Amino acid sequence: MSSHDLRLAGMRNRTLPLVPLIAAALLIPLSSQACGPDFPNRLLLNRDGTLLYMPEGNFAFEARRLVAVDKQLPLWKAAAPETPAKPMPQSPQEVAINQMRASKTVEQADAVDAQALSNAARLYTLGAVAFAAEDPRAADYFQQVLALPAADRGDWGLRAQYSLGRLWMNDRGTPENADGSTAPAVQHPEKAQLAKASAAFQQVIDQVKNGVADPDQLALSSLGQQARIHLWQGEIAPAVQLYAQQAAQGDSDGGLSLQYVSSYLINPAHLDSLKQVIHDPLIQQLVTIELFARSGNLQPYDNTKQIITPILALLNESVQSGFAGSDRLAALAYRSGQYPMAASLLKNAGDSGLAWWLRAKMALRDGNLKAATAAYAKAAAAFPSDESWGPQYGEDFANEMIIPECRVAGEQAILALNRGDYLQAMELMYRGKENYWADVADIAERVLTIDELKGFVDKHAPAPTTPLKPVKPDEYNGQVLTPEIHLRELLARRMMRAGRYQEALNYFAIPNYGQAAQEFAARLKVAQDKASDKTTRAEAYYQAAALLRSQGLEFSGYEMTPDYAIYGAGYSYLGDAFNTSELKHKSWISAAEAVRAAKSLPEADNRFLHYRWQAVALAQKAADLLPPKSHAYAAVLCNAASWVIARDAKTGRALYQRYVKTGTPYGWSSHFGYNCPAPEFAGIAK
Repeated sequence: MSSHDLRLAGMRNRTLPLVPLIAAALLIPLSSQACGPDFPNRLLLNRDGTLLYMPEGNFAFEARRLVAVDKQLPLWKAAAPETPAKPMPQSPQEVAINQMRASKTVEQADAVDAQALSNAARLYTLGAVAFAAEDPRAADYFQQVLALPAADRGDWGLRAQYSLGRLWMNDRGTPENADGSTAPAVQHPEKAQLAKASAAFQQVIDQVKNGVADPDQLALSSLGQQARIHLWQGEIAPAVQLYAQQAAQGDSDGGLSLQYVSSYLINPAHLDSLKQVIHDPLIQQLVTIELFARSGNLQPYDNTKQIITPILALLNESVQSGFAGSDRLAALAYRSGQYPMAASLLKNAGDSGLAWWLRAKMALRDGNLKAATAAYAKAAAAFPSDESWGPQYGEDFANEMIIPECRVAGEQAILALNRGDYLQAMELMYRGKENYWADVADIAERVLTIDELKGFVDKHAPAPTTPLKPVKPDEYNGQVLTPEIHLRELLARRMMRAGRYQEALNYFAIPNYGQAAQEFAARLKVAQDKASDKTTRAEAYYQAAALLRSQGLEFSGYEMTPDYAIYGAGYSYLGDAFNTSELKHKSWISAAEAVRAAKSLPEADNRFLHYRWQAVALAQKAADLLPPKSHAYAAVLCNAASWVIARDAKTGRALYQRYVKTGTPYGWSSHFGYNCPAPEFAGIAK
């Protein structure tokens, strides 16, 4: 490491920076998640719930917005990820500092040959050794660094100033017992000494504001240290102000500290503490975002009345007109079922994206579709495209990355579907294609006509400029399949199902899928050529059937219901977005949309892996062209039965009965439908 990175061990002390009282008082743990596959949230599966539900916010995002960025202070820069590199020889300065830091006492460190070091570096390192050894001479060494001319101090001056603050506040990190467990907290210094420590940190901040280089980002850490001192003295409001500034500069420690303070304040056991500070506008915002962004973490789940309701009432009584968090507070009231309160707060909530999003939901609750549509449009225009609330889990543990702009567009898509504007619905949902691919697929596959989808794909999903590699099951080839590629594949499969084979081949981007589709079409063309002899046609029908059975998911399967190619057909049913039989509320599916959705499903054998039954139908056509007493006839029927018998015993029995009635017994007949030989077409006269 460079000399600029050599500083007091644990200098930034980026452990939990709060008083143990608050840490111990955090009695509301994070909620656990269910085990199993991590399915994405589907907006169309419960449209009414999607439209009326307001997602939680993101605490880290909200914490960074509590106060404005201080332009005189630097923004936090995350450390670059460590990458393996060739070992570099240490500089003489690094060698000397490492030798000194390995010493147990100041005397041992002072005996090290330090000729390669500047006087500031030597004095600071002696102070660091003294600090680690709890030697009272540490302060003197740090002050000697500060007594040097500014030109001689370099970066060591700011480090010494910061270390003095740590020394005076007796900050030695989180104490541990010999067994590694957390030891009882060290007693805090007297108020006068804490004031000295805070002043030392303020000098760090002031120097950086005046242009002193801060490679270790100590000014931001100083904000956090000053906040700790305030907390130790029971001064929550000024501590929150400092942590908020730290968070605004991008330092995640500030946000984490705010999270712990807010968790403390919303604990019912600390309601009196909250009442003492609730009139501070920043505290009001902090508590609001805690409940707006993290109420899903409350356990048990019936804690709404115990925790949220009294705090919501307290906030509503305390905030003044023009409260900066009115939109968040209104959203919290809405999510808590306090709709009159939400409506009242929205009157002064301004024109933020969240405010208009909430107004849209309130209008939907009131049945005012026109007002909701207008409010959604304003919400969509107000949300920045880069605003993200991070991943969330719904009540059914479906995962969703909440990007408000995309989520709002998805809800607009539901309204567009309801009014019959299907292409606009597709365009809106497609804005969130990475997050809502299942919903995009449902519209593309079940609502749009093939020609409508073709026009959309031609406009929005160009073919990849670089040829793709083949995709094989259980084999990772390193390439990323984008939503554009998936949409082209979906269109190609729809065209294959509709018999538009030549057109379909233009949209397959995955080479082996396109090759299978091409081979299937070629085999079917031969099979349907009545100028060819029956045996040739029968063999072609069977080859097409076998190909459809083995690779139908890739070139003919549905992305969603009924085949779920989206999950590689690993699950047989994950909900049909157009099945309203179990809904107990408004479906938002018009009669016209329902007709389209039903028409797009298979006309017969609408079931999981539907193409297998289509393969059986092709195999039966092959059998129709074969001599009933031939081996090929029996083997074709046997194989056809094997493709569906595990899921459809009725079809399996029908094939067996046809064989028994018209075919010839063979040695393998006893395991018909299970261990079947390949048909022998070669011996049949043409």
